[in-house]
Amino acid sequence: MLREIDTRNYDYSSSHDSFSEREETINPVTGSPSLIVLNTNTWSQNESSLINRALEAITSNYSALGFSGESMSQGIEFVPDPNVIKTSANTSIVHLHQVYRGIPVYQMSRTCHFTADGTLEDIVGDNLNINEEINIIPAVGVESAMIAVNNYINKNHFSNDNEVDEWGQPIPKTSIDTTNYTPKILVAFPTPAQYTVLDKGVFEENIPAHLVIFPQNQVELHLAWKIVITLKETLEQYEIIIAANEKQSGEILLCKSKSSHMKAQGSVFEFNGGEDRKMISFPRPLTDYPVKPVVELPNDFPNDWVETGKTIGNSTEAVFCDSNSSTSQSCSPGTELNGVLVNGMLTFNPPNATGNDQKLLNIFYYCSYLHDFFYLLGFTESEGNFQKVNFSGLGLEGDRVKARAYSGPVFGTANMSTPVDGQSPIMRMGLVASSNRHTAFDADVVFHEYTHGVTNRLVGGPLDRSSLDLPQSKGMGEAWSDYFALTIQNFSSDTEKVVTGSWVLNNDEGIREFKYDDHFPDHFGKLGTGRYDEVHNIGEIWCATLMYLNRRIVEKFGKDKGYNLTWRIVMDSLKLSQSNPSFLNARDNMLKALRHLQTTNQLSENDFKITTNCFWQTFSKFGMGPNARSNGATLSGIVADFENPVE
Repeated sequence: MLREIDTRNYDYSSSHDSFSEREETINPVTGSPSLIVLNTNTWSQNESSLINRALEAITSNYSALGFSGESMSQGIEFVPDPNVIKTSANTSIVHLHQVYRGIPVYQMSRTCHFTADGTLEDIVGDNLNINEEINIIPAVGVESAMIAVNNYINKNHFSNDNEVDEWGQPIPKTSIDTTNYTPKILVAFPTPAQYTVLDKGVFEENIPAHLVIFPQNQVELHLAWKIVITLKETLEQYEIIIAANEKQSGEILLCKSKSSHMKAQGSVFEFNGGEDRKMISFPRPLTDYPVKPVVELPNDFPNDWVETGKTIGNSTEAVFCDSNSSTSQSCSPGTELNGVLVNGMLTFNPPNATGNDQKLLNIFYYCSYLHDFFYLLGFTESEGNFQKVNFSGLGLEGDRVKARAYSGPVFGTANMSTPVDGQSPIMRMGLVASSNRHTAFDADVVFHEYTHGVTNRLVGGPLDRSSLDLPQSKGMGEAWSDYFALTIQNFSSDTEKVVTGSWVLNNDEGIREFKYDDHFPDHFGKLGTGRYDEVHNIGEIWCATLMYLNRRIVEKFGKDKGYNLTWRIVMDSLKLSQSNPSFLNARDNMLKALRHLQTTNQLSENDFKITTNCFWQTFSKFGMGPNARSNGATLSGIVADFENPVE
């Protein structure tokens, strides 16, 4: 793995705050408020007018957003996502990405929320006030920047003998030597950001690069190259920022891992390899899904999972990868599984229930099932879902999940990398050496990794690759994955599952420190202390919160309505979210999603009150009452509040 660094300064003093917003809504790097409440009058609601209104709202509210007159005179620039996102309550969401003279400003984006009647409710997110002229001619060319990246890789790659992944498995020792790599430009586009693709050479994939404006704090802004590399030996993916200005020429400013970690039927393990296999229809009929559709479905939904008699379909391409060793995980040759066609029915029925063909079939089944599950919940083409062909014509296509089942261990035991809309995520499932059980047979693992792809596309919009990078945000990414993995299975079970990873580890305690039951011991105030400085541990608190809330709502409404309502609120809150939210931002987005269901008459006034009581009962228990606060999504300035405002 590479040593990760982040040179941004998150120390923020409220004495420098010139805004009326509460301190916890101020970005510690930029000083801009993360929330502006507007509630402007109703206008036309077609997509182009909503995008135009969002852009106009940025300009007309420039002072409240932290922009100075000098910034206005230079021109405030934002580029919108081309598609307007919709929640199940018909709230429209427009994502805007800040640019400076056509160059993206790193991780600076705003999200505008329009209620069902067209009212612009608020603007959330972050932006950067740029008072001074920035030289946009790079002092460092892209090839020189890649040489600096390559030098960093070879000096800062390490293997710790005692290092284990989140599954408790030893991280394979790797020896990386890319010293002979010579950058070669394959294609360069004549845009201000100078979008470029470099030849992969000794790396796993071709290397994208472009210019960004990188803020180290509110006054130090740097022209820089953003380069994404994928290591061949471990398949880890890293985003690296290299200074391109004269002052810090070639300095590595940031290095962050981007990996988280026809009629047909198939004989699969429905939830884990400890069960008997079942012969299940591909696709499953809608009545088999626990979730009720919240969007209008295409007439032919669900689409065929299988295209040409193999484990390849519009949403998933599953191949088997023969791992010759744990440090050389090449998919050459990779093979998909062929079904047997008899009387018009294509059947996948591997003779060996624990063999490589079964691993491949199971990962294909899980990913195809989850595509349809999340589609029913509103993760469709316009929201950035994973499909080779987008039949609606919305969103960017060509990005079905590339699911890879390895014969041996993979780096991190299991992982998934999710680029922006239009580029395929890659899922890798491998063997757990300590138990000799395979992650492709465990829904806990595959559901968890797939949900990483969903949340990475929804939070901040499908074109934002860096929307879950800050500690609280990244922790919630792990939590949402655990939450959906558990609750999807719990719906069809009489016994609630409160641990994850127990089957694949062959350990009843599972992978997390504590069970996600009502006795979970910790809360929001523990963030940044003790074990709660690591993203998976941070995520345990948020997942425990969601699981507790799920139980309270199910107690009030029963399993069917309770699960569906909670899933719907969580899903809508992801769409409403700005880039890099804190726990408190996510709490507020869930409450907003709930309120939108009530104002659009999709939830009765009485049910709204009952659910609101469940919310505050939950959030106050976990220290996220109305007076809780934090320094953005960092781990500083954490103040817990256990007040329940509805008691």
